[in-house]
Amino acid sequence: MSKRLDSCIQSLKQMIGDPSNELGSEQQRALKSEIRKLKRLKKQPSCKREELYRVANEIAEEVLKIL
Repeated sequence: MSKRLDSCIQSLKQMIGDPSNELGSEQQRALKSEIRKLKRLKKQPSCKREELYRVANEIAEEVLKIL
C-alpha cells in the first residue's frame, strides 16, 4: 500500500510542478491539501480497506473538480 500511496503523491506533485498545466494558486493549494491527506493516510499503522477507499474516492473527486 505504501508504494501505491507514494506513487499517487508523486503524481499529484508532478501535476503541481508541470509548467504546461495552467493551474491557478487555488487549484495548487487544493492539490497540496490532497497530498497531505495521502500522507496522513500513509502514516496510519493499520488502515482499514474502507477508510482507504473513502479517502481515495474523496481525493479522486477533488482532483476531477480541479481539472
